[in-house]
Amino acid sequence: MTKFITGKELEQSIYDIIWDAKKTLLILCPYIKLDQYFKNLFDRHSNNPAVHIIIVFGKNENDVRKSLSKDDLDYFKKFPNISVVYVPDLHAKYYANESAGVITSINLHDASFQKNIEFGVYSETPLIASLGSNADKAAWEKSSEIAFKNEVVFIKRPVFEKKLLSALLGKSYVKSDVLFDNTQKFYRGLGGSNQENGLKKLGDFPMELELGARPTERPVREEKREEKRETRSNDRSHYTSGFCIRTGEPIPYNPNRPLSDNAYRSWVQYENYDYPENYCHKTGKPSYGKTSMRNPVLGGG
Repeated sequence: MTKFITGKELEQSIYDIIWDAKKTLLILCPYIKLDQYFKNLFDRHSNNPAVHIIIVFGKNENDVRKSLSKDDLDYFKKFPNISVVYVPDLHAKYYANESAGVITSINLHDASFQKNIEFGVYSETPLIASLGSNADKAAWEKSSEIAFKNEVVFIKRPVFEKKLLSALLGKSYVKSDVLFDNTQKFYRGLGGSNQENGLKKLGDFPMELELGARPTERPVREEKREEKRETRSNDRSHYTSGFCIRTGEPIPYNPNRPLSDNAYRSWVQYENYDYPENYCHKTGKPSYGKTSMRNPVLGGG
């Protein structure tokens, strides 16, 4: 069902999207200012690592505080599964969870909700049940594309302990780890983190972490001489190239992200780490369902 909404109905729809999120809460909005009511809504997810909150904001390149204050950024940092992305030319607004979405003119700003005349188009079509094309599915895919192609400000991910009988008992949440914090680059001189790690994107980070897991990709020492770098780049034993485990197309080798961009945007709607896939990430050979996001390489090596 898709319908035009405005006024209180628009406000209530966005409140419901925030409150009702079970797996993913995606907010694309250039200007964000949280009053206490917004925080009360978001706080529903403050101890729930199952909900991945993706905040995409933009504008005000010379002073991003005008788009998202450092206090509000620090507020978002408390969530156990959170991604914050900056898009300098963002003007679109979109609010969605796994079951509903609103394409709208309204910013996530207390004044916009209290004073402005705003419109929106609301859809209740669950993304996991979407077949073919519809406006909300297209909006979700485009917004996800924007989120994955632009610069990350902050990433925090849940850490789970895998139980012995994981097929029956599942996994237990242990803690959350900050994987990336580039606050100081965006809020320079305001007491942010000390990391200056360059431009990073969502695809550079796993969706969750396993307690005690070891790196699956052996590090390679960088060679100083140009001729040695060239020789190493031609040595397939280092597996600098990989394959999408869903489509088989060539992609960079990264066991934490063994899917192409399009396949990843499809996978993230479900986030099923054990969903059977089609190819080996390392060799590109058909896997006949024996690979998955959790085990992207045939034989585990």
